[in-house]
Amino acid sequence: MMIHGRVTDSKENSGFTLLEVMIAMAILGVGLLSIAVAQLSAIKVASKSKNLQQAMFLAREQMDDIEALPPESPVLAAAATTNDPNNPIAANNDEGDLTRFTRSFTVTPDSPESGLALVVVTVAWNSNQGGIRQVRLSSVKRMH
Repeated sequence: MMIHGRVTDSKENSGFTLLEVMIAMAILGVGLLSIAVAQLSAIKVASKSKNLQQAMFLAREQMDDIEALPPESPVLAAAATTNDPNNPIAANNDEGDLTRFTRSFTVTPDSPESGLALVVVTVAWNSNQGGIRQVRLSSVKRMH
């Protein structure tokens, strides 16, 4: 067969072989699998980040309440750990999210020096990956 002065073989224009198609599909499969793994990792990181953000919000909320107390408040005068009466706390309105937080604060009067109180707010939660995670927020408040 002659096309524009060139002799061509009909085998040359027959298309892809089965082996070439299989190799292309294998490469495509590896690429799609790696994208799926990356997506799952991104979802896990987003979940951790969301829980950490909610825990920090709850800790900051409690610390703001304590910082609003007057210096002569009895809460600052006695060394104690107080659990939030609202425990366990659901930090959002998503009914599918079963993450519950527990919040407490510890007051240590006359620390780091006389007339000051060290306040530590702790927020803990069970993570989906197992184990308890927590954040702590500390501050020093004037007392008396």
